[in-house]
Amino acid sequence: MKHNIYTILFIYFMLITNMFSQQDPMFTKYMFISDMMVNPASTGRGDKTKTAIFYRNQWNGVLGAPTTAGLSYEMPLSDGSAGIGLNLYQDKIGFETHSGFYVNYAYRLQLQKGITLSLGIKGGISFYQANLTDALTPEPQNFDPIFASNNKVVVPKTGAGIFLASSRTYFGFSVPVLAALIPNSNFVFNDDNAYLSRHFYATGGHIFDIPGTDLQLKPSIFLKYHKAAPLQLDFSAQLWYKDLFSFGLSYRTGDAISAITDIAISKQFVFSYAYDYTNSEFRNIGQGAHEFIITYLWAKKNVKVPSIHKFSTLPRF
Repeated sequence: MKHNIYTILFIYFMLITNMFSQQDPMFTKYMFISDMMVNPASTGRGDKTKTAIFYRNQWNGVLGAPTTAGLSYEMPLSDGSAGIGLNLYQDKIGFETHSGFYVNYAYRLQLQKGITLSLGIKGGISFYQANLTDALTPEPQNFDPIFASNNKVVVPKTGAGIFLASSRTYFGFSVPVLAALIPNSNFVFNDDNAYLSRHFYATGGHIFDIPGTDLQLKPSIFLKYHKAAPLQLDFSAQLWYKDLFSFGLSYRTGDAISAITDIAISKQFVFSYAYDYTNSEFRNIGQGAHEFIITYLWAKKNVKVPSIHKFSTLPRF
């Protein structure tokens, strides 16, 4: 039997008044792609300007499965006491497309030697398009007016976050959508709608030296909460060797186990890859996910705020 996600999405649209969906793109290597997509307070951290190109293909082999591609750019300002960056991405699933363009700004306060508190805001526009006429319904011979036309909407949004970091430890908390302004459209939005309802994110991690070796271990956690969905946690652990490469594993509750690696191609270029093995019942329908990131970094001189990156090439958080 050929599995078709359009049938699943048909049921989704039939029940949309009582269901919620993921509004933000999901990544396994979210820190490498650009942590400011999750938390604007992390924008422009350290002494490097960074740009990244990324692509994720989820549920490989399923027609209409989610794919995400995009570009991020961020840089420190004012000798490291602030940072600015932008995110540009497109997230597709079935006949629905979500494109976003967001500008992020962070301001940092030196609490004490080696400990920095960052406050961040973000603002931008999301473009949603549902090509309902492309839907494959169970009974295509029976005309359904719901699928007679396509819908588009433009949604300006704002968000905020905080980020506390030392040279080895970090904690972050963010709400990517605090407010939104909805123009006239064919969509009806309210506070309970998945396009605008608030997601809450929390991150944390620490770097441990392994005595007698050039290895370091970095465990981290990523918490995602939405009132209409179960609490989800990502537990990750990566082993690092100098500034050359890292590898590790990640576990996402209720979803997948992931293998992750980062390789320094040169002092400026880093290649990252993650493979998700689905451990939920959905693995009977779709295979895992592939995630690719190419990052380019270059140093900005005269940065006074200490970097939370120990190595010159691989940004670990």
